[in-house]
Amino acid sequence: MENRESKGIRIMCLVIFLTFTLSWLMFFQRDLMSAAMTTLSSDRSSSYACFFVSVLLIFLVLLPVPIINSIFKFRNGLYAANYTLSAFMLGAFTGYDGNRFFGQSGKEWIISVCFVAAIFIFSVIKSFSVRSNTPDNPRKISDNLLIMTLLFCLAAFLGNTDENLHRKLRIERYLSKGQYEKALQVGCNEEETDSDITLLRAKAMLLLDADNPGSGTGEHLFAYSIREPKLLSSGLSKLLSDPMYDNVTVNIARALVDCDIYTADSLIMPFLRQGRLPAYYMQVLVLNESTDAAARFPEEFAKEKERFDLFVETLERMKNDPMLIRANSTYKEYGKTYYWYYEFRHTYTNTY
Repeated sequence: MENRESKGIRIMCLVIFLTFTLSWLMFFQRDLMSAAMTTLSSDRSSSYACFFVSVLLIFLVLLPVPIINSIFKFRNGLYAANYTLSAFMLGAFTGYDGNRFFGQSGKEWIISVCFVAAIFIFSVIKSFSVRSNTPDNPRKISDNLLIMTLLFCLAAFLGNTDENLHRKLRIERYLSKGQYEKALQVGCNEEETDSDITLLRAKAMLLLDADNPGSGTGEHLFAYSIREPKLLSSGLSKLLSDPMYDNVTVNIARALVDCDIYTADSLIMPFLRQGRLPAYYMQVLVLNESTDAAARFPEEFAKEKERFDLFVETLERMKNDPMLIRANSTYKEYGKTYYWYYEFRHTYTNTY
């Protein structure tokens, strides 16, 4: 008959595994699950649907626990080993890569199966080994916690932990809800990105521009890493046929990305009649030495011109250094300005 300490350890393992599983599904894999469900239903799944699917998956992954327990009958309190197959299933079910529901590679499957086998072999050997005379309960707890930690690593290894994919899916979710500012906050402090995320962010900015022209791309476009400007420019070109986006704002963004400051200047001129000029619009006019902007916004233009002059002076002091060193050295101070982008756009893939 099982003593109180053993029951306590069993309950501890169940609570820990349930807590990890629910957190893994509802927080770490929420957007991945929503995207997978959307693939099946063609509709963006609600939070309630994700919760119910999470609960269903929890019951599903727990089904092997009593079966494993009845087959192996792990002794000496190694109850955590009963969750090995459950952790394997949890990772397998969260391997969606945006196209396939089980996006794991063959190598990942082989490593995971070997890992599961190793856990079982280790647990069987250890459960039948002779115990020392030291207090049993603390050792049982530590053994189970160790196994649980290894199982969580297994689930994370098999599950999709591609940060860029998760950011992309989260941005898409916010865009679908019309929450454009929240979309721009996703990964705003992260340097790692890709062309899909860059275009999605540009879309969020352009949709902000729909209510207040210039408030989106004019204030945010170069606050993020742009690894492949040509791909972004091409993506923006395709938006010209979409009635959701204002063609003037799209063309300004394209001109800025392509560093065509003369075209950008001509397109920005109508904005000079507004009470305030967006930051990146002002910076391109400073680059182009716009006398109209200097006359219409004398204080703002002078302040931005002073900043640009300091940037030029900094580059002049480093003129004998390789371009990559100059780009990296000035990034902290000027990396989110249009001046820096204009100067170092050709080295963008190497400066982060």
